[in-house]
Amino acid sequence: MSYNTLWQKMSLQYIEAIKKASGSGYKPLMYLAEFDDALTDAAHWKNPRWAGSKLTGLRINEYHGIDPFIDQKNTSSAEYLGQYIQSSSNESVWGGDISYGLNPVINKETTAIYIANTVIGGAENPKRYATLEGHSYVGINKILVINKEDNTVKVIDRETEPYDSFHRFITQDFPTGAKLNIKVLDEAIQSDLEGDYSVRMNKGFLLSTFKYFDYQLANYTGSSGTTIYSDPQTTVPAQNHQRPLELFDQSDMEDSGGASPSFDSVVAIDTPRLSFRLGIKTSDPAGFAFPGGGPLAGLIKLSPTLGADGVMVKRDFSPSYVSASIETNKFTKQYYTGSNTFPNINTGYNGAFFSASRFIINDTLGFLQKNFETTELHLTINKGTLDFAPGFNDERSMGTFEVDKGYGSLAGFGNSDVTLNDENSGADGTGTTGLANTDSNDNPGGFIGHNTPNHPIIQLKGTPPFTPIGAPPTTGRDIVALYDFSADSGGALLNHQRRVYWNGNENPRVLNYSGSAAYELSFLDKDHTLILNIDKPTELFQGIGTLGIALIPEHLHPTVKSNLEFYLKQGGILTKSTTFQPKR
Repeated sequence: MSYNTLWQKMSLQYIEAIKKASGSGYKPLMYLAEFDDALTDAAHWKNPRWAGSKLTGLRINEYHGIDPFIDQKNTSSAEYLGQYIQSSSNESVWGGDISYGLNPVINKETTAIYIANTVIGGAENPKRYATLEGHSYVGINKILVINKEDNTVKVIDRETEPYDSFHRFITQDFPTGAKLNIKVLDEAIQSDLEGDYSVRMNKGFLLSTFKYFDYQLANYTGSSGTTIYSDPQTTVPAQNHQRPLELFDQSDMEDSGGASPSFDSVVAIDTPRLSFRLGIKTSDPAGFAFPGGGPLAGLIKLSPTLGADGVMVKRDFSPSYVSASIETNKFTKQYYTGSNTFPNINTGYNGAFFSASRFIINDTLGFLQKNFETTELHLTINKGTLDFAPGFNDERSMGTFEVDKGYGSLAGFGNSDVTLNDENSGADGTGTTGLANTDSNDNPGGFIGHNTPNHPIIQLKGTPPFTPIGAPPTTGRDIVALYDFSADSGGALLNHQRRVYWNGNENPRVLNYSGSAAYELSFLDKDHTLILNIDKPTELFQGIGTLGIALIPEHLHPTVKSNLEFYLKQGGILTKSTTFQPKR
């Protein structure tokens, strides 16, 4: 007899037994069951059956709750938990971790202690390293890896370990923005450490390459002893010529309106990405439009009008780079052999402004394009004193941004109507020191040439500055693009719409960031070195002694953290005997 047949027979016998017990009052009932379809989408129903259960966290070792700007009363938790959403404040916010209680979804604790034997203050050696006030370069030479099972310590030395293997430990335990503590190992050394530091960078040293710390507008003394102002057609500096340095994004630049595709695609800059303007041409109120129907119709060409002291309006750029300097390092030696200082006059094709822009955009970015696998170029604003990303604690928090290798340097335009600024006639428009007022084509703008970049602008990598009060408004100003058209070196006046985050130390003070204008470019020298927000002169005023300092990662295992001196002794760093304290 099969199982089903046996079950049916037993069921019938059970029903007959109930009938006999109930007598004539037995009546079979039909039972109906209703299933709520809404249950099929409920997490407690579908997850254990087919969808699967999972936890989601924003960061390892941390629990992040529901953002207070999320409207929890009118929003289902499934619509915000474990994901970024638009909040009531119209900002992208985290909807909260999906976890057990208030515990991190994943705990990944390290058992490594790092020993640093060098600390160089951010302003200690400005000729060699980028100036980063309030910060220090901290060089790691040893890593102590603890085995918690038997309390043994393995010492990894930078001198014997392959570079990539050693550096992988550093980047895993000290990612940018990570927190750490510091312990001075020599008890005889006094310090004033605050106990909470952040990793701004973990890649190595920033070697100073180009410095501009003495900010000046382009007012200078001409050859006759008279003062030449930003606009030679007036006797006072023109206000709209100020703010030549800018950190901006969402660039939308006026173009020829389709009359010249070459001009529009190469000279006009339209990009949402973060950029830095290192100078600006003073306005030229005597401009005029190109003839209708020409390849540059609709653009405003600059006037060749002479100003005081015979200086052309169109060659006056700001700021003055007379005080700027170039620092020699292992990278600049490979591509630059010129002077480390700039001419004492800002104007002219051999003046400080054009010389600086050619060094930055043509020479330095040109080198970066060919060597981006071995180094990086970084821009630091105001000596690292501005925090452009409060709370993030990465390199933006020391006013530093990586420069994009693929933008800014000159490239050929092909067979277009707009070509490089490559005049070689030697005319500078002044008629002095043997130079002609015009070039061989009787063009007074010939001095603009000699491979001068179209725009004194470089593009940056990474995300824009974090602005707690919201993104800055979009504003416009007239700027000048340099170009050669046929045999004529000229400039076009373009309206530039953009969002400005920083523009130096002039008014108006309506931006999120301000301060005295200064900036520096530096090459990355890859090394096992962290840049931390340690102010060495005030916090490590006696140095670090002969034993160095211990760097304690934020997520060091509690057992290791509570027995720090024991493990330092085990690793041969300290000689003082300590007793191991087991975890309670």
